[in-house]
Amino acid sequence: MILTLTLNLSVDISYPLEELHINTINRVSQVSKTAGGKGLNVTRVLDQLNENVLATGFIGGKIGEFIESKLDEHEVSHSFYQIKGETRNCIAILHSRNQTEILEKGPTVSREEANGFINHLKHLIIKEKCVVISGSLPDGLDTNYYLKIIDICSTNNKPTVLDCSGLALKAALKNSNKPTVVKPNNY
Repeated sequence: MILTLTLNLSVDISYPLEELHINTINRVSQVSKTAGGKGLNVTRVLDQLNENVLATGFIGGKIGEFIESKLDEHEVSHSFYQIKGETRNCIAILHSRNQTEILEKGPTVSREEANGFINHLKHLIIKEKCVVISGSLPDGLDTNYYLKIIDICSTNNKPTVLDCSGLALKAALKNSNKPTVVKPNNY
């Protein structure tokens, strides 16, 4: 089984418009809401390819419940770690062949929640053959948080795929235990 990690989950909301009008009301006739975040996108593709996949990450609040219900609808396996904060929304306004995005910051993860997830992960990876780590880190996590995850995977002889950017990517590339595969966005 492949484990996918999305630490900053979202509900991705799309509003298609012929044209976006500023400083007035824009009415949409169609709204799309999906369980989102880079890791969940990977999860969906792996599931469509009939791979055994398990999604994990931090999840919280009513938005988190919506994500779990969407995954359940599509029979996608998940084992998220519950936090107190509310999972975020990410809005895409599709207009005139353009896309305008409004991305909520997401919850702040406490030290206790960060440590709790590490323990959760240690139990999950026992049965996994590979771990895919994707997306941004939520507030409250150190830029070295992915290093902890990669170190745990390395200790358990689990190959890792890392898809992130910025300081988290730089830190991962300097670590003695490197990810098996890196898909950089920006370095």
